[in-house]
Amino acid sequence: MKEPRLPVVVLGSATGDIVLRLPELFHDGEYWEAEEIDRQVGGCAFNVARALCRLQTPVINGIFVGNGAWGKCVATEMEELGLTVTLRHPTKDNSWCFAMVQPDGKRVYVSVPGCDDSWHKDILATIPLPEQGYLYSSGYELANLKAGDLREWMLASPAGLTLVLDFGPRLIDIDPEFIRALPVERTILSLNKDEIALLCGVGDSMTQASRYADEHGFTMIARVGIEGAWICQPNLEPEYVPAYTVKSEDRIGAGDAHCGGMLAGLSQGMSLRDAVDLGNRVAAVVVSRSGANGAPNKDELADFIFG
Repeated sequence: MKEPRLPVVVLGSATGDIVLRLPELFHDGEYWEAEEIDRQVGGCAFNVARALCRLQTPVINGIFVGNGAWGKCVATEMEELGLTVTLRHPTKDNSWCFAMVQPDGKRVYVSVPGCDDSWHKDILATIPLPEQGYLYSSGYELANLKAGDLREWMLASPAGLTLVLDFGPRLIDIDPEFIRALPVERTILSLNKDEIALLCGVGDSMTQASRYADEHGFTMIARVGIEGAWICQPNLEPEYVPAYTVKSEDRIGAGDAHCGGMLAGLSQGMSLRDAVDLGNRVAAVVVSRSGANGAPNKDELADFIFG
């Protein structure tokens, strides 16, 4: 008999994404014509929740649904995924953004804020926190100037709840005091090369993440793009988990897909190495497809042919 999967609380935002492809990213005064690739619901938290749902992982939904056109899209997609809408904003719509991508995968995001800064104590109290499981959040929420209640709520979460945090490009705006206050024994930080350089120092990503893990006590997942990922834990040798080879369409949502795959593995009792490997597989499928909504279900993942 299989052990029941531990729930994952996914807290954060769902955003409308309009994805444009340009020959190159523009400079001052230039004129370019872009190809619209897609309009879809994305956002770090929603991308993670989507990956988890498609891999049949129990999700506790901590994602706002706004009042407007994008909010309707978010609610529809949640219904399709089997997610119950739990947080609604009465006036603001969900945020949305342009993602501008050039052929080599480099991209720029321009975001229009929405209802994603409404984290106050009364709202947070409605999110049921399990005694055992995982809690995911991204830096987009944690860096917000209005996120004081959210940070306190997270620090006071149950001792059996592992925090999985992907600071992303907002790392530079997150209060260092909050990072120092995190319960290191139950916190996993997932970072790409740029974020490792910001948090841990410039240099080889694995070396810097491993040193930071030793000095501060965190478990670090160092995502190094097409090379794969390193698991860096305090006072242990770093462990390399190789990537899967695919033809890349774009890298939008790759880090979110990795977190979603890793959380799905941890939820079902995988070792951290096997969970990171699952994250690598899910991320590889997502980058082989256009946009951030390409997370595979179990059958698609099993049938996907890697290079």
